[in-house]
Amino acid sequence: MAGHRPLEASILVRVQVPQLGSGTAPVRMQEQLNFFKIALLDRRIGAMTRSSKYVVKAVVRNLDNQPLRRIIEYGPGDGVMTKAMLNKMPRDGELIVIETNPKFLKVLREIKDPRLKVIKGTAQEVSKELKRHNHAVVDLVISSIPFSILEPAVREDIVSNTFDMLKNSGKFIVFHQYSPLMLGLLNKYFETKAVNIQFELRNILPCFIMSAQK
Repeated sequence: MAGHRPLEASILVRVQVPQLGSGTAPVRMQEQLNFFKIALLDRRIGAMTRSSKYVVKAVVRNLDNQPLRRIIEYGPGDGVMTKAMLNKMPRDGELIVIETNPKFLKVLREIKDPRLKVIKGTAQEVSKELKRHNHAVVDLVISSIPFSILEPAVREDIVSNTFDMLKNSGKFIVFHQYSPLMLGLLNKYFETKAVNIQFELRNILPCFIMSAQK
């Protein structure tokens, strides 16, 4: 693990601005409502709406030319990003998703895809266990968990475990974040590569998307 460097030396910022007149697809109101009802009763979720299609597209754009055979997702919620990953990865791939909420777990287990493995637990607990068996073999880790409500030691644990799991050139993408809180830790662990940060306005609420490559 390398020492901390000034953020401005390694961060490339890109702001995504809505295009006027681009039109919007019909919103799946029932799915949004279901997400809201579940999130209202579980403060660990940290968001009142699922990631918008614009956030999903922004994450997917970060994956150009990225191997995607083995992916881990922290906090998949109702699976809106999970489905995008399944569409992107190869037929022999493996996607492990880690979720704590029982209702979201039920929704995720209804996704019929042999590449998908759903695990109940926290990102800290499961990432620690996974890295024992997946050291430096994971292509991509994505996370929408609300890091701002976690203790600093827990945040660092998750990033450290994630770094150890990733292959060289593997990526860690943190999305649907309402502040750039995680930039410091990403810069600390992924020192040899630039940390890329985007700000997506077309989400409720507007959010940051951060990616780091090992």
